[in-house]
Amino acid sequence: MNEKPLMLAVVLGLSLNAAPAANVKASDSIAAVVDNNIITQRQVSEALADARRNLPKGTQIADSELRRQVLAQMVNQSLILQAGKRRNIQAGEAEIDAVIAQNPSLKNADKRVRREISDSIIIEKVRQQAIMENSRVSDSEVTSFINRAQQQGITLPEGEPLRQYNAQHILIKADSDNAAAAAESSIRKIYTQARSGTDFAGLARQYSQDGSAADGGDLGWFSDGMMVAPFEDAVHKLKPGQISAPVRTQFGWHIIKLNDIRESGTPEERQRNAVRQYISQQKAQQATTNLLRDLHSSAFVDIR
Repeated sequence: MNEKPLMLAVVLGLSLNAAPAANVKASDSIAAVVDNNIITQRQVSEALADARRNLPKGTQIADSELRRQVLAQMVNQSLILQAGKRRNIQAGEAEIDAVIAQNPSLKNADKRVRREISDSIIIEKVRQQAIMENSRVSDSEVTSFINRAQQQGITLPEGEPLRQYNAQHILIKADSDNAAAAAESSIRKIYTQARSGTDFAGLARQYSQDGSAADGGDLGWFSDGMMVAPFEDAVHKLKPGQISAPVRTQFGWHIIKLNDIRESGTPEERQRNAVRQYISQQKAQQATTNLLRDLHSSAFVDIR
């Protein structure tokens, strides 16, 4: 659930929005067809110029290779965006305003820029959902990784002391503003039951729409930076044994039960935490790769 509030489309100013065929002018040739949308040569040229301006100083890359990379990214972004819209995932006005507030250069954003920001938020929500469902790391995975490294003579990082939290949660998904209202109503009813003493794990198994439901909502041990900001903020306000009031994130509405806090201070704990973070990052990258592979396998993509 690691949060990345700004996608490359916002950071670099890339115009990654593929256009419906009906909106393409006859004078603007097609660079790629991506399912129901197209990417025009003009859009690629604009994105290529933006990417070139924003390359790190001293970077050497041929225009042909940079164009290939930019167009490939535009195709991927279009596929993810279309998937998000099929799932009715939306970006609220408050979310768009939050991105603009974090970037002074976007202060006077017009409708076109706001639409591009909205699309970038939807793309990131789809990606984060895939990561959230596939990047959890079990204790046994950490142990196996360490054992293999030791057998192969690989030196593992010592890691740094980090505060860790052990928590459970219940999630009611909300991919649109309309769904959010119903999700909030549902989560508040569940919260009332949890506060009255009903077993939290049982409620999670019954109601949660997260992959952790079968485990009673158990999220295991996690450190700061591993969850989205609103979720972490809520955890920081809890003491062990307490249950949070309903919290909204980009995934929907949650209630969180904090079970324990620990400082991963021993050498073994620090090392295990470093390994856990490494595996989680690898899983997150693989989740994005798998998402794109699945979208490409069922899509029509024609690069001109």
